[in-house]
Amino acid sequence: MSRDPHLGFVIAAYALAFAIVTGMIVTILADYLCLKQALSSLSRGTRQDPDIGRGDLNPQNPDPESFE
Repeated sequence: MSRDPHLGFVIAAYALAFAIVTGMIVTILADYLCLKQALSSLSRGTRQDPDIGRGDLNPQNPDPESFE
């Protein structure tokens, strides 16, 4: 059986693809753990009033036609 002249290229291509996919998986897992930690720190926060910072979403004007 003769040796293929492109065998080195094929092995290098597979090795590079494996390294890239592994790097992507590691990056995604690290980001997931970071986001999970940030979410848990938010849920443990001392925020008492759930409407803090939502003033723009709850206007105080009871008459919706006054803007016309």
